[in-house]
Amino acid sequence: MYSRRTFLKITAGIIGLFSGGFILRNSNNQKVKHILASASHEKLALSVSLSKKTSRLELVLDDRVVIKGIQTDRIGTNWKFISNKLLSNNTYKLRLMSEGEGIYKSWNLKTFPSPDAKVENVSIMSFTCAGGPEGFKISGKEFFKPFRFRQKVFDEGLSMNPDFAISIGDHIYWDLRGQNAPQIGRRNKLIKFFLGSYIGLVYGSFNRSEKANSSKNEKVLKNIGNEQIASLYGTRFKSTPIFFIPDDHDYFENDDAEKELVTFPADNFSKDIFKKMADLFYPPLLDTPDGKPGRKIGRIRYGNVFEGLMADCAGDMTLGDKNAVLISKQNEEWLLSRIKDSQVKHLAFIPSHPFGYTAGKWREWYPDVVAEEGATGTISNELLSEVKGSLTTDVSKYLWQEGWFLQHQRLIKSISKRKGSRLIFSGDIHAIGAASIMQSGDIKLKNEVRTFLVGPVGSSSAGWPSFARGITADNPKSLICNPVFKTIEENGFTFFKFGKESVAEIISCGGHDSENEDTGEIVSNNKVYL
Repeated sequence: MYSRRTFLKITAGIIGLFSGGFILRNSNNQKVKHILASASHEKLALSVSLSKKTSRLELVLDDRVVIKGIQTDRIGTNWKFISNKLLSNNTYKLRLMSEGEGIYKSWNLKTFPSPDAKVENVSIMSFTCAGGPEGFKISGKEFFKPFRFRQKVFDEGLSMNPDFAISIGDHIYWDLRGQNAPQIGRRNKLIKFFLGSYIGLVYGSFNRSEKANSSKNEKVLKNIGNEQIASLYGTRFKSTPIFFIPDDHDYFENDDAEKELVTFPADNFSKDIFKKMADLFYPPLLDTPDGKPGRKIGRIRYGNVFEGLMADCAGDMTLGDKNAVLISKQNEEWLLSRIKDSQVKHLAFIPSHPFGYTAGKWREWYPDVVAEEGATGTISNELLSEVKGSLTTDVSKYLWQEGWFLQHQRLIKSISKRKGSRLIFSGDIHAIGAASIMQSGDIKLKNEVRTFLVGPVGSSSAGWPSFARGITADNPKSLICNPVFKTIEENGFTFFKFGKESVAEIISCGGHDSENEDTGEIVSNNKVYL
């Protein structure tokens, strides 16, 4: 018979063996909370968070090369690594060492093929809107799906063995509405009181007079990121590079324009906390116009088979009527040059805000707005305002900028001219869909452009456009489109496979049952040949 003490030791040992996050010889019982990786053909990057602070964290490549971690927080629980001058298309074995002791079992991570390499196949998992706190309900309406649902969606995609993943915007939800604490559903006092009070109590509130890295503000950011990034993703993407491109909620605001409040262009505080959150919790874009690790603009290059051009449509947006832009002019010039010069077989433009779709939101490329029949004048569509109507351009959208559509026209005209496949991956709108754009405004495209709403991960009954805005997302009035996959309000992702036969698998995982039936497992798989 074992003594109680011996039994507990044996049990602890078994748990340690299977936990993946503990190494028993580590006297500090340090646990790795999350690992997220990104890659290029010559670099690898990691974002790592730990359960306890450490004074030194190192990454060991192939048991011989030691990369010193860069501390990104005040106390030593959040770290990043960037490893340069690596071999292309090479698998590296990685280990994490904290103060000289191993804290996590070794794993593999592979660099991409060189830009001029002939590549037969590549597969990509793409999704949007994975953020939000653990499922929260008011009056039977759930705002975000539970983590177990979202993690199952992730696992379904990862089981298909993508070469990398793309997360398009809204990695976190904690909207400030121009203030220093969350303000949600301003016209619904019940929602504002309960949800706003809950979020403020759990996470804390910012001091806008201080920098993002102040002790108080960093603590709030880590409370948010520990739940919405670290706890959600964990270590499941450690061997699958994942690329994060931001959108409005990543600047801690919903894109609202009303007479009382306009949340964008982002102010200095919003830009500061966006960058700090990103530095704390997810890896940078490695292939950028200036060659420096970045957050807003960059590309994914995978041999001669694929190039993805990622662009933030929130952080640098401007007002100014015909001169207004959603993507900075400098970044637009880079995008246009890459679209023109790229010789890859498959080129994808990946803006954080959708091309080819509208939900009547303010910060859209398009002037469509939700209005009742017979309405006149100027309309403002506030989130959760219970407006009834349909999408129309017969009235004006409050503070919408014509320059946004003019920039859209420059980009889509350029995309339509290129040889090879012409694709757009989009996020933000909580729906899944696909269409071929044939004409945009007065531009009859030289070649059709295939556009995809890649699918949200965490939306629930209060997050669909039909509830939040009173309509289902659709193609805008200014575009002529051929339907490829009818827009549906479901969680899921789009899985792109490029090779001898190229296909987009549009994956639905449900998301309407806020009680017990939704699991996050694949409900349907619809193939679209490219």
